[in-house]
Amino acid sequence: MSEQKSPLPIGSVVQVNGSEQNFMIISQLPIAEIDGKQGYFEFGAVTLPIGLSSQDMFFFNSDDVNHLIYLGYIDLEFQEFSNQYDEIISNINHEKLEIR
Repeated sequence: MSEQKSPLPIGSVVQVNGSEQNFMIISQLPIAEIDGKQGYFEFGAVTLPIGLSSQDMFFFNSDDVNHLIYLGYIDLEFQEFSNQYDEIISNINHEKLEIR
């Protein structure tokens, strides 16, 4: 049996590979279009301390996270989402995109 993936909750603050910028996760499994190709990422995030500005959201996956600075809000709904994460991902009709 494969190990279950565990998402980071909304409000988590991370650094990603290749950047010293802090990002706060504001979206789970967002659909994005890159170079005319539609797919999903595990997370959508905004830069800190500015937040959402001009609708700029940054997309990345758990493999891109190199440092967890703060673990976000966890409640019963998030725990249920986390328990069903693998099933939710398997039902997404888009391929997983990767940052370059």
